[in-house]
Amino acid sequence: MITVDTTSSVAAMDRPPAEPPLIAVENVTMRFPIPKRYREWVLSPLQPRRVSTALSHVSVEVQAGDRIAVMGPNGAGKTTLLKLIGGLLLPSEGRVLVKGCSTLDEGTAARKSVGFVFNEERSFFWRLTGAQNLEFFGALDNLHGHELRERVQNLLELVGLKNDGNKLVSAYSAGMKQRLAIARVLIADPDVLILDEPTRALDPVACDEFVELILANIHHNFRKTLLIATHRSEDASLLCNKVMIVEGGGIRSMKSIDELRSDGVTVLEHYRKLIVNGRAS
Repeated sequence: MITVDTTSSVAAMDRPPAEPPLIAVENVTMRFPIPKRYREWVLSPLQPRRVSTALSHVSVEVQAGDRIAVMGPNGAGKTTLLKLIGGLLLPSEGRVLVKGCSTLDEGTAARKSVGFVFNEERSFFWRLTGAQNLEFFGALDNLHGHELRERVQNLLELVGLKNDGNKLVSAYSAGMKQRLAIARVLIADPDVLILDEPTRALDPVACDEFVELILANIHHNFRKTLLIATHRSEDASLLCNKVMIVEGGGIRSMKSIDELRSDGVTVLEHYRKLIVNGRAS
């Protein structure tokens, strides 16, 4: 008589299916052509241009609700990786999926799920007020009339600019511009918010206010998935639940903040061990 153990199969059926990742970077390589110098055009005009490899065979998954600090030295490939996720660049090899949509084949759908806040925002119209800027960008996202005006006022209040919405952007401080940039991105209600070195131009007080804005308002109220490129270990510890270390066009490590703390290691010590001490050895 043959008996069949159905315990494991029944248990597997009882378990809920694993949630698919919100973002999946699959074996991505990114190359950029290196412009020829005048001498090269004269001496070897038919020779193909050289290329620079910014990322090489990178794979990573991001779950909904993650808050990931993306750290690494300058030129490591951090911004390139974030621009690929945001659909601002297309990979040379591999693919990037956002909510199951490929940035290569379904770029419009994928980009709708991602909002990108640059560290130096240059897209605002400085002779317009903050509210007028948001109304303009909201109209580009097909919002109009009462719905648009209400959304703008709610976002100005959310980012702490309720009393400054009627000021010209030219009179805004660096911290106020950063807040306005976040409000602009949130108009389209993306699932993912990418912040590229958000505190680089801010003074210590503005940094603290920005951290409070992200934690108390953006994350608590909206539950956005956050990808934050930063050189500040303090930002990583306060804002994020995971740390991704990028170096040499690849991902060296992806660990949770809780895991580092349980090992008695700070974010800075973890970074030093991988990057600084790794180079010394």
